[in-house]
Amino acid sequence: MPPIAQTFNHKSLMPMAIVIAFVQFTNALEYMALTPVFAFMAERFSVPVAFSGYVSGMYTSGAVISGIVAFYCIDRFNKKQFLLWNMVLLGALTFFSTLTTHFGVLLVLRFCAGLVGGTTMGVGTSIVINNVPANLRGKILATVIASFSMVSIVGMPAVLFLCTHYGWPAALWSISSLCILSLPLIVLILPGEKVSPGVKVNLSVNTQTLLFASCTALVQFSPMLIIPVLTPLMMQYMGAQQNLLPLLFLSGGIAGYFSTRITGILTTRLSALMLATVSTLLFIASLLIPAMGYHSAFLFITLFLAASYSRLVSASSVAVHYPENEQRASFSSLQTAIMYLITTLAFFLSSLLLPDRGITTQNLNRLLVVSALAASAFPVMVLILQKKLAKRTPDPLH
Repeated sequence: MPPIAQTFNHKSLMPMAIVIAFVQFTNALEYMALTPVFAFMAERFSVPVAFSGYVSGMYTSGAVISGIVAFYCIDRFNKKQFLLWNMVLLGALTFFSTLTTHFGVLLVLRFCAGLVGGTTMGVGTSIVINNVPANLRGKILATVIASFSMVSIVGMPAVLFLCTHYGWPAALWSISSLCILSLPLIVLILPGEKVSPGVKVNLSVNTQTLLFASCTALVQFSPMLIIPVLTPLMMQYMGAQQNLLPLLFLSGGIAGYFSTRITGILTTRLSALMLATVSTLLFIASLLIPAMGYHSAFLFITLFLAASYSRLVSASSVAVHYPENEQRASFSSLQTAIMYLITTLAFFLSSLLLPDRGITTQNLNRLLVVSALAASAFPVMVLILQKKLAKRTPDPLH
């Protein structure tokens, strides 16, 4: 009998997944909230609101560096203790951001937060996935990934509410509190781990490893091209009223959440290729709505985000089978680093494809075409990855 079956039953899996989802929710909220919150912070630091790009850039720079470093050395550490200290440091760094008035100090704090946050998801995911049977990994991953949509549904509105009514420090204090709240959950619910004193075989940095590690990042490249222009796209080309924007993003977040959960369930019933194909067709269909001039902002945002999250779950359900359990944390850290790199590239390319001050129909359609073409490669990628997995020696834990 495999060790997993001996140690864990099905009822113990979901609490672990929920704890990691909560950790990832907190980690993602801490990263994503600083961009809109900086509009409230800029006055204290005596800088333009446009400097929020520097704040985000310092975080992603730290995340890329820590992800690459973790790829080589994370397997030497106890993952549960590592995650525990990550959340302590993340809470402290967020709190300290409310105590300074110097923009340079804030940038240093955000860089350090990136160093911490860049390894949190990889380590957390490795803990739960290593204790999950292969046939349930897609479903459990969907639970963790759903935390991203919950940031849009619950996290961001709550943070902006606190900024508006109680000031931006209160918003950052609430995120620090979530970090502290995660600590007893990690201690009490996540399984312990014994670090083997023996020599471990690290993943080789070869073409195959990079291909599997970049799978989720490449899948996210297409929606990330559109994300920077979502608001002007819906307002200027789809007739959305400004007062309806919160409701639009809320509906998109809800659609993304349910899509994530449903796709996770379907990973045990349908092939990854089928899920990749269907979700990609839905994603391209969402891009056709603005391309053809339809004024259906609600349909667009719900279909766009639902398809994007479904594609992410499908990609993750394939990539998760590549590393051995003892290599999973380093592999996930490399995944995270590549994700930040590809996201940054997508944001820059989006700006390059829309060079004018105003978004013209020609430039917008060019952006939509590039996004659709990039998305269409996903089913082919899944087919290639599955063939590579089939050639490997079967492992009962995979």
